[in-house]
Order: sequence, then C-alpha cells, then structure tokens
Amino acid sequence: MTRKALVRTIALAKARGALPIILVPQWGPENGREAVVRREILDQGHIPYLLVRLDDRWRLSGDRHPDARADRLLAQAVAAAIRVGTR
Repeated sequence: MTRKALVRTIALAKARGALPIILVPQWGPENGREAVVRREILDQGHIPYLLVRLDDRWRLSGDRHPDARADRLLAQAVAAAIRVGTR
C-alpha cells in the first residue's frame, strides 16, 4: 500500500511538472527492520529517494522531530537534488 501511494504521488508530481523528492531521514545506524522496509518499499519499487543520515541526538528536546541541525542537513540534501534534477 505504501509503495503504491508513493508511486501515485510521484506520478502526480511529474504530471504537474514538479520534481518529486522522497526524503528518508535515517536517525543513527539503520536497524535490520528499517533496512528491510526500505528495500521492499523503495528499492524493489524502483522509487527514487534521498537517504539522509542524521545524528540521533539531532532531535527536539522531548520530541522525535528534527532540530535545526538536522533540518539544515535535510534542506541541503533537497537543494542539491533540485540542482541536479533541473540540469
């Protein structure tokens, strides 16, 4: 179901002239289950994505969301992908 939703989202973005970017934040070392899910959904589905490795300490205090350091790294990854995708 997730793979189908991502494929549809990518198709919709492309149909509207947008560059689809699937951003996958990776907090710390990837565990076995995360690797399996990523391979089954993204790799086997031939879904392009950006895997951005983040320090697990780069989260908001008391929250699981990224802090400013992680946000900056994620934004840089997206900006680089846009530069490459628009050449």
